[in-house]
Amino acid sequence: MSFQDISCAVIGAGRMGVRHVDAARRLGMQVVGIADLSFDAAKAAATAQGLDETVAFGDAIKMLSTVKPQAVVVATTAPSHCQLVIAAAEAGARYILCEKPLASSLEEADRMLEACARTGAQLAVNHQMRFMPQYSRIKELIGSDRIGPLVSVLVAGSNFGLAMNASHYFEMFRYMTDQSVSTVQAWLETERLANPRGPQFDDRSGRLLATTANGTSMFMDLSVGAGHGLQCIYICRNAQISVDELSGEVRITARQAQYRELPTTRYGMPADIERFAIEPVDTVVPTMGVWQAMVNGDVYPQGKDAGIHALACLVAAHASSEQRGAPIKVEQTALRRHQRFEWA
Repeated sequence: MSFQDISCAVIGAGRMGVRHVDAARRLGMQVVGIADLSFDAAKAAATAQGLDETVAFGDAIKMLSTVKPQAVVVATTAPSHCQLVIAAAEAGARYILCEKPLASSLEEADRMLEACARTGAQLAVNHQMRFMPQYSRIKELIGSDRIGPLVSVLVAGSNFGLAMNASHYFEMFRYMTDQSVSTVQAWLETERLANPRGPQFDDRSGRLLATTANGTSMFMDLSVGAGHGLQCIYICRNAQISVDELSGEVRITARQAQYRELPTTRYGMPADIERFAIEPVDTVVPTMGVWQAMVNGDVYPQGKDAGIHALACLVAAHASSEQRGAPIKVEQTALRRHQRFEWA
């Protein structure tokens, strides 16, 4: 199907919603509706994109029944995702792209997936790591003779929120390793800063360790006391790859070829250093990549895998922190399917 033949509606006219409108229009989709609880915000988003104000709605459910879009973006905060995804599916949408986190509870996510399966809608979650060069280019390097297999990932993310941004890194880790997270340990902090999306929301800071079944690990530090920077370090058998995700700077330090077979205890062997730049973090272009993969039948972050996986990791992190950092198997989060979180 050509994107020019797809009608699209966006629910949520905040900063991310406006970017979704931009992504849809760049792909050639016909944006037939923009809904927001603030009708003025919906009108402003339409005007900013050169669309007629008649596409603006103050009621998302009314919009869905009026314009009957083939594609729907849910770019609201998490508490409304379940209702809106189900409404979009039942209104006949063929493609649905939901922002993260997928839902406020695993039980809500179950209902969203059931509605999409029942109606035949495809549900994607906007964990777009595989379409971002700061990850796809690094994945191409890992496993080569020069770099060796991935051992662990360190993420220094400042105070960017467990659900708001750390959830993306669960998907990054799944993409990089081609494995799901098996076990999560977390040490969440008690000090909390005001949530930028409103006082009704509660996201957490702290430290977290995620491990796959074969022992590959990812450690994240998202401390309330850290207020600058976003760095990823990929520790491999023969090299370390450091990526500054905000500036796009990459530094690789790799053992010289003649020393690669020496034991890992010989960690100070002569190394070659390479530096290059990649595109800094962007949201519109990789979101377009999610749409292209979904519509064209390629691999994309589906609600039933990427969305549920990241959500279950978040729930496991809270469960672990409640038990002072005890390891929690992600599969055990099924016992907490009805626990609801105040994520944005």
